[in-house]
Amino acid sequence: MKAVVLNASSYIKDNGTGLQKSCLEYVLGRGSKDKVREELSGYQNSDGGFSNGLEIEYQGPVSSPFSTAAALGYIFRFDLADTELLEKALRYLRKNQKQDGSFDDESGMLAYPHPEYMGPGIYVDFKTGMILKWLRRLKIDEEGLINRAQQFLLDNFDRISEGRDLWSAAAYASAFADQRQLPEYPRIMEWCMSILAPEPDVFGWQQAMGMIEDDMDIPEQVLPNTLKMISERQQSDGGWPHQFGTYNRVWAAIFIVRFLLNSKLAED
Repeated sequence: MKAVVLNASSYIKDNGTGLQKSCLEYVLGRGSKDKVREELSGYQNSDGGFSNGLEIEYQGPVSSPFSTAAALGYIFRFDLADTELLEKALRYLRKNQKQDGSFDDESGMLAYPHPEYMGPGIYVDFKTGMILKWLRRLKIDEEGLINRAQQFLLDNFDRISEGRDLWSAAAYASAFADQRQLPEYPRIMEWCMSILAPEPDVFGWQQAMGMIEDDMDIPEQVLPNTLKMISERQQSDGGWPHQFGTYNRVWAAIFIVRFLLNSKLAED
């Protein structure tokens, strides 16, 4: 996998932003955590939320739950939980969590160009689920944030599960994958997997990338196939196919490199 990492690194250096390049250098053991912190802080607003292009399709300055959820993921993956970035983000989340426990866009962001999946009242379950996922991964012990967000998702599950929306399924799977103790867990995960993995005996690229992005352990029995897919799907420029453009393609490459290095699978 050395060649895979080298080719991916070249692709990231050629196509990545300053933040993405600093994340790569940190993962490779050549860059400092402080440089990642510095780059990520450029996307953080005075209220503690994130915007300014961290979610590439929204370049506006008004803080966004989508962008803040993405930032929490970077804080987790690149060991920034002990920096001021997290405490500021938590201040934003405390202030902006709705009475029902959800997180949603503020009307001020409508003044700026934004994608159709953003805006007040749109994909509230996804925004809330992604934030909840990373709060759990970061082990944030704040019941006001976590419990209320969880209750919002539980209260709305019956309505949401009447449909088969991919992003809603991703939100619930991310938020509840490690909550086996909940009575609702079997029903939630059965619905999620019926959408995300309709063929339960097939462990494909979507499932592998979902686990890699979430920093989850790949089951030993499917690890060889995962490595085979990583190798075979890498394209001539060093990246991997991605439906959401170059920016997200670079992030996918960073996460794959991180997975291979953290799992000590890049030594051969």
